[in-house]
Amino acid sequence: MDKITDILTDIVNRVKKWDQKKIAQERKEVGRYLLKQLFNQIPGASAVAALLVGGWIASTFTTSPITATLASWGLMKGGTRVVSSGTYKFLSVLLPLFAAGTTAYSVQKLLKYFREKEMEQNKMLVAQLDRELQAALQAKLDLLEKTREAGLLSESEYFTKKANLYQTYSRKLPEKIRELIINKLAG
Repeated sequence: MDKITDILTDIVNRVKKWDQKKIAQERKEVGRYLLKQLFNQIPGASAVAALLVGGWIASTFTTSPITATLASWGLMKGGTRVVSSGTYKFLSVLLPLFAAGTTAYSVQKLLKYFREKEMEQNKMLVAQLDRELQAALQAKLDLLEKTREAGLLSESEYFTKKANLYQTYSRKLPEKIRELIINKLAG
């Protein structure tokens, strides 16, 4: 017990020595970890869709034996619909998977459209740069194109890397919250 008290006393003494700059630095670090944990715990859009469909199926087609008995007597509402075993398996397994897949597909298509529009804006900003920077960007784009032609990159990877290059050279910094949301939707 004395060791724990000594450790806690040492920690308190160290914290007392902190100045305003150190307190601000620690506050930022705690905030960064809190945001990271918060966004890591939020499920992706396709997972939410699957959960919603699964919840709908569970509330509509399943119930406990007691609730079913009470519902059949008209005393309670519950999952009173009876379906065959095959239909129930389809509804409880394949339908949520289908909902998750179609949602993931839709989100990817929307994100691709969004990224294409953003890349067009970045291309216009890059066109305003001096020739030296444009030449450096073009050299990197040519190398990226050769890498794709060699089969080392998929179309998706190629597009992402190309968009990142334009983003870097456009000197338009991405908004952190928007990037977190896009990454969460894509993930």
